[in-house]
Amino acid sequence: MKSGPQHRQPMASETEYINTDFCLRSATPFDTLQSELDDSCWVLHYVHGDDGQWHSAVECSHEDESCNRNAELDIAAILEALEGLSPIAKGELEACHLREFNIGFDCWDTWGYGHTLSNAIIRAIADANCSVAVTLYPMRNPDGTPK
Repeated sequence: MKSGPQHRQPMASETEYINTDFCLRSATPFDTLQSELDDSCWVLHYVHGDDGQWHSAVECSHEDESCNRNAELDIAAILEALEGLSPIAKGELEACHLREFNIGFDCWDTWGYGHTLSNAIIRAIADANCSVAVTLYPMRNPDGTPK
């Protein structure tokens, strides 16, 4: 008797924090802000979009990529960079109608996953007049195979 093809279960992987993007959007350019952020952070992109808005995504810069990163440390590093901005750059930041910390996770096979932000960092985000978003990146195709 022949048996059909055996279905192999993919190896389980854990959900994990990837990074936090600081996303900005404005009706006007913010060149000084981007230039100053680029001195202490990584500007992933800064573009004039098809919607007529100026868009940017910034990540904190880590000298040692092997360190145990988490959203709180990344957000704190970006907030520190914001505190050191010149008055012109701070004005451009205030003109941005989107000032959002977007926390990203690779979602694997973890049944439940928690990633905590302290009340101190939440207060600092609110004091900086910024918001928080979460992006979950599925790491499996609909058929269960890894992407």
